[in-house]
Amino acid sequence: MLAKICGISVLLLLLVALRQWFALARTSNNRVERIQLSTNDIFLLQQLLPSFKKWSSTDQRIFTDQLGLFLAEVKFQGAWDPKMQFATGISITLATWDVGYINKQDWVLCLQEGDSFYIERNPAIKIQLPTLPIVGNTIHTVLENESIVALKNAISVNF
Repeated sequence: MLAKICGISVLLLLLVALRQWFALARTSNNRVERIQLSTNDIFLLQQLLPSFKKWSSTDQRIFTDQLGLFLAEVKFQGAWDPKMQFATGISITLATWDVGYINKQDWVLCLQEGDSFYIERNPAIKIQLPTLPIVGNTIHTVLENESIVALKNAISVNF
């Protein structure tokens, strides 16, 4: 009987210690939670990227998770409206699709006059705002879009 009580108490103490450790690790790593896309966001995504509905469910989930992380991590300076931020997030997520996750917590996107922006740490490289909607039947044809390839090349210089 004493062994059972000791075992249960050790288990409870271990659970409390693990919970505290995870909470401390989360705060010390400055990790931000991704933004959960709402139904309206998904509707806008399908308007700006019509082939999104045809992608596999795995690719859709990965894309929405990456887009949510982008929107949570990146800071925007200038007169960005929410639709521009969302469209830029879609394009940058597509441009970094082959690379996988890139931590963007230090990215600050600065909007310029006209239709371009730059990443604050490298203001010499001007990036054109994406042209949306992006038409393509599959994710591979979308990734070969001219504006996505140009954005991919501009972003690769910043790493």
